[in-house]
Amino acid sequence: MWREPGLFILMLLMAFTGCKQEDNDLTGYKPNFVVEGWIEENGYPYVILTHNLPFFTRLDSAQLSEAVIRWAKITVSDGTTTEILTSRKDDRYFPPYLYRGNEIKGEKGKKYTLKVEYAGHVLTAETSIPNSVELDTLWFTNKENDKKQLNIRFSDRAEEKNYYRIYTRTEKDKIFYPTLLSVQDDKYFNGKSLILNINRGPKNNLTVKHEPYFNEGDTVYLKFTTIPKEGYDFWSSFNDEVINSSNPLVGTTGKINHNINGQGIGIWCGYAPKVYRIIAK
Repeated sequence: MWREPGLFILMLLMAFTGCKQEDNDLTGYKPNFVVEGWIEENGYPYVILTHNLPFFTRLDSAQLSEAVIRWAKITVSDGTTTEILTSRKDDRYFPPYLYRGNEIKGEKGKKYTLKVEYAGHVLTAETSIPNSVELDTLWFTNKENDKKQLNIRFSDRAEEKNYYRIYTRTEKDKIFYPTLLSVQDDKYFNGKSLILNINRGPKNNLTVKHEPYFNEGDTVYLKFTTIPKEGYDFWSSFNDEVINSSNPLVGTTGKINHNINGQGIGIWCGYAPKVYRIIAK
């Protein structure tokens, strides 16, 4: 399992592009659905569905709870089988509600369509699961204060167009979190062997102080995934938005490339993962 930290919060607040506005002034606010859905190879489909809130809304637990949509009809199809996902509570995620399938399992090369129906609105999206790529090796190097940095090496296939996304977790974590600079496009290293220094990402985008390295003795799991183009386009533009929104000197435009058709924004993405376990030493 994995979850993008801060996607929910950032999407909730993406309602305005101006710099200053009075509280409770909803001028320019446009309601939109926020979709975060994924299906992994050999895994079931998952979808988290919320709606955005005005940028200057005073956020509290009740307001955030109201943003979660729990009673939508969400359908996934692989072209042969069609399944209605079931809404359920899952405390590993924020918000702690999602829709999950238990019939369709992801297969490489297949296309998967998503249909969301709620309150008279219909949202659709399509994705596929690409071929997976295995790592050549992974290892740790020493940093200051007995910290350890994870490193990986892999060989890109010259005959394929590949996009990658990388996640890590320790045994203390319930889910995987994307690393810093987690998204890669092979246009810079097509057909070549590449070494990457892996810096663990924050668990959410509100974290002020963050440790990118691991501790001596940590059991670390690395998830190395290939993703389709729509996944790369979304996550790379999402990361740009996160960086811009944290810089007071750079305005945020909310221009995120997504594959949701209808009155919504977000991502429906297929993943081909390979998971590795290593001790930090």
